[in-house]
Amino acid sequence: MENPKETRYEVIITKPAEIHFYEIVEFLYDKYSLERAEQLADQLRDKTQSLCKHPKRGALEWRLESRENKYRFILFNRISRADIKIIYYVDDTTKKVFVVDFFPTEMDDKRIALRN
Repeated sequence: MENPKETRYEVIITKPAEIHFYEIVEFLYDKYSLERAEQLADQLRDKTQSLCKHPKRGALEWRLESRENKYRFILFNRISRADIKIIYYVDDTTKKVFVVDFFPTEMDDKRIALRN
């Protein structure tokens, strides 16, 4: 049962993150059956929205530690050995979580700083 006093954050997906999300969805539709691709896309969306309850649960993204905001990430397990990092930062003043990237872990992680 949900605690009515629990602070909920608004999850905002930035335009660049939205583009990366749809690139991933397009890949899923190419790689999997229609049903499985839709299931994975829904699960990725749900995982992202789950940040509204406990946004600081993600680990700090060390590749972005020099930035003004403290970027964090949670992992979405697409298939074994292929995760997607949901990269975001939390604004406690406005109670908002800004998702800035959906980053496939099979990509060179040095590109995280270039994309964000």
